[in-house]
Amino acid sequence: MTNKYSLSIIIPAYNSEKIIKDCLNKILKETKKIKSEIIVVDDKSTDNTVKVVEKIKGVKLIKLKKNKGVGNARNVGAEKAKFAILCFIDSDIIISRNSIYNLLKRFHKNDAVGSVSATQNTINLNKEDWTSNFVCLKSCYGTESIKVEKNFSSISSEFCLISKKLFYKIGKWKALYGAGGEEFDLGYKIRKLNKKNIKLKSSGYSGHWYSLKERSIRVISRTEKYIPILLKKKKFDSKGTFATAGQALSSLITLLMLSVLTTKLFFELDILFTLLVLFAFQLILETNFLIFAYKKHKIKMLLFSLYGIQVINISIILGGVLFLLKNTIGLLFNFSNK
Repeated sequence: MTNKYSLSIIIPAYNSEKIIKDCLNKILKETKKIKSEIIVVDDKSTDNTVKVVEKIKGVKLIKLKKNKGVGNARNVGAEKAKFAILCFIDSDIIISRNSIYNLLKRFHKNDAVGSVSATQNTINLNKEDWTSNFVCLKSCYGTESIKVEKNFSSISSEFCLISKKLFYKIGKWKALYGAGGEEFDLGYKIRKLNKKNIKLKSSGYSGHWYSLKERSIRVISRTEKYIPILLKKKKFDSKGTFATAGQALSSLITLLMLSVLTTKLFFELDILFTLLVLFAFQLILETNFLIFAYKKHKIKMLLFSLYGIQVINISIILGGVLFLLKNTIGLLFNFSNK
């Protein structure tokens, strides 16, 4: 390792008391030979996050007076950063050995790079809810095939690196309140400037993944926020994100199955064959993920995934409905004011 690089590490935090100490200690260890500063931006936590951070030496703490979401917290940290390179790390992950250094080394390799991101692994730090293992696998699926690096559509907001100059040029993180989804917007803006979003295998992290229930609630909000970005760029995101064409197609099949079941309530129709055909198509579409899930957690995860896939898909459908309702109401409101 070398100290020829310098960077500002920005960590947005909200109710992270359980894991932020381990997160920060690992970062401190990994930056011993790198000229850096570590800035934690607490987004008005209601637990003991602030007290935990205050006890750790070598960390700057910014306490926000109002909770405005992770995008805003990252932007506040960037405004206070003194170095030309910004590294964003979420407070609920543990980075892998040499990950920061490897991001820096790859970033400085050529000028075509807009951002460099770490690759998530399938080590789940959430030991309290077994369903979070499904969320972990669903979030990691698609990145296991990366050998060295991959040119990605989005930036990985959990752990990424970007120059301050480019960060301000593209307009910083979009402050989306709640579930987030800023990574798709920022990644799109980087690619519009003909820069690459590199996802690097030699830089990794373990995540504290949400339970399936928590994740499904967040997916509703994320989908509603993602659709305007999708309409703008007219293209789904890379395999390795939730926002893929395959995920959209699987959700469409779930919607069709729900429509068939709803039709049965009003008409005396034989729907079994139609349901079986739709389900068979979905199984074919999801086969690789199901194999991936089986390899990691065997038959229990395989069977649970058949249920989990439907839960996620229904959440995506509800997110689409929420988007349509909000925009319809907005159009009616604008029309009534004319």
